[in-house]
Amino acid sequence: MPSLPIPEGLAREDVVLRRLRTRDAGPFAAAFREDPTLGVLIGADEDPTENGVRRFIARQPGLRARGEFLGLAVTDTSRRPFLGHVMLHTIAWRHKRAEVGYWLVPAARGHRVGHTAVSLLVDWAFATLELDRIEITTTPDNAPARALAHSLGFEQEGVMVSRNLERGRRVDVVLLARLRK
Repeated sequence: MPSLPIPEGLAREDVVLRRLRTRDAGPFAAAFREDPTLGVLIGADEDPTENGVRRFIARQPGLRARGEFLGLAVTDTSRRPFLGHVMLHTIAWRHKRAEVGYWLVPAARGHRVGHTAVSLLVDWAFATLELDRIEITTTPDNAPARALAHSLGFEQEGVMVSRNLERGRRVDVVLLARLRK
């Protein structure tokens, strides 16, 4: 299983992806306080605390070294404000596939920041990691996530009924995928 490099220079249209930093912990956790539906929409068991995010950030090098997870901050050309999180996870190296996840702080939504950030990560993963397939999963009621996926060429392949247990209830999960061209 190969390790996951940290992409360098991933930028387009005033959106930059960079390594998560300890100082991102505050705004990362604050996004969930500002939008109480965020954790539900992304399937988090519970909303993160600042200390929990710090621990999450500290685990990143080990997860990358094992080829399991790559989490990147979404920011602008100054590389300072934390605007959201994009991640590559559920990586199946043998099958040359992975899943991409994403979310933005409330103030960054509606400005194509998410579209650009996810596009950067997907393009990088296809080119650099030589993946053949990238998937996105979300709940049927997360229309913005599905719309973003469709705008990037992901096609819905189906709905997995009662697939996940999230916050104590069974939820359906929509599977979208895109193949490398």
